Amino acid sequence: MIYICYGATKSASTYLYQLTEEILCVSGKGFGRIRRRDSRKLENYYDFITGPFLERVERAAGGRNVVLKTHGALQPEVAERIRAGEILASASIRDPREMALSMADNGARARKLGILPFAEIHTPADALPSIAMQMDYFAQWAAVPGVELFTYNEICFASEAAVARVARHLGVAVDAAEVLAPFRDGTLIGQFNVGRPQRYREMDAATQALFLDRFADIYARFDFDALAPAAPAAALPRRGALGHRLESARRLVRRTWQARSIGVVEPD
Repeated sequence: MIYICYGATKSASTYLYQLTEEILCVSGKGFGRIRRRDSRKLENYYDFITGPFLERVERAAGGRNVVLKTHGALQPEVAERIRAGEILASASIRDPREMALSMADNGARARKLGILPFAEIHTPADALPSIAMQMDYFAQWAAVPGVELFTYNEICFASEAAVARVARHLGVAVDAAEVLAPFRDGTLIGQFNVGRPQRYREMDAATQALFLDRFADIYARFDFDALAPAAPAAALPRRGALGHRLESARRLVRRTWQARSIGVVEPD
């Protein structure tokens, strides 16, 4: 079985992906890890997932479960397979204002570390074109019957409910507390940034208005304040470059121990 986790940028999609694999692990079904040539990728992440790629993954997996992660557009042949029930998928979304703030945080960090991803994002407004593209992609995934939709708040602040929904989607029974236990202090959550609810309150009114107008249809569809804790816990400390490297190493070792390699499967 293949399960695809699509997520808009900075929507806790990596965390949802990790929870999906953890559910399979805790349930006893297990999951397959795809190797990359000359790469130590921590997830089965691909920019775009196509029908031929899925066929190659299925052949390599030999009946094992495989979870894939993407931020990319939904290809028609993949949508058809979801509709037919041949593969499963989820899609996650977040308040675009908060996505932009998180992307600006990553931009500052990227420039400090001298790396490219997000380095061009200096202000939340700089993130508008990228977020607009992600909203278009999300709409494609969300339109397919059978795709489970999650908001950032559900994933991060109502995690037990999110785990229960994914488990039902997978057709397995798990103890949500057992699934969540490794992630309680945030150190094993990939791409973790601030994790603070209702971050949009940090944004000035004029910039908020820009986002509220540009993505009015998304705000009409989703209540992004729902499930935000009334008295949020103190934010976990931000991790520096060394902390990120150490935690990535921990994630790599843990995932290597948990999952069976299905070998190298190249993207299209």
